Amino acid sequence: MLNALIIAALAAGPAASAPYADCLLGNIQPGLTDRTLQLVQQACAAKHPDSFIAAMEMERKFGNQRRAQIDAERAESERQMDAAVKAANAAATEAQAAADREAARAKGAAK
Repeated sequence: MLNALIIAALAAGPAASAPYADCLLGNIQPGLTDRTLQLVQQACAAKHPDSFIAAMEMERKFGNQRRAQIDAERAESERQMDAAVKAANAAATEAQAAADREAARAKGAAK
C-alpha cells in the first residue's frame, strides 16, 4: 500500500502535491524497517488527516480499477481457453471419425 502511495505521489508531480504524500516522501529513507515505515505512515496520517483520506480514496480507486482490469483479463483468458478446448475436441472428434471411416474402408476392401 505504501509503495502505491509513493508511486502515485511521484507520478502526480509537484503541481498535485499533497501534504500527506509530502510527509511520507520527506520522512521515508532507504533501510527503514517495515514497523518504522508503518509508524511514519501513521504519524503523517495523524498530521494530515484530510490529505490522508484523499490518498486512501485514490488508492481505493486505483485498486478497484486494477481489480476490474484483472477480472476482465481473466474472463477473456477463460473465453479463449474454452474456445481452444472446443476446437481441440472438434478436431479430435473429426480425427476419430476419419479413422473410423478409414478402418471401415480397409475392412470393406479386405473382404
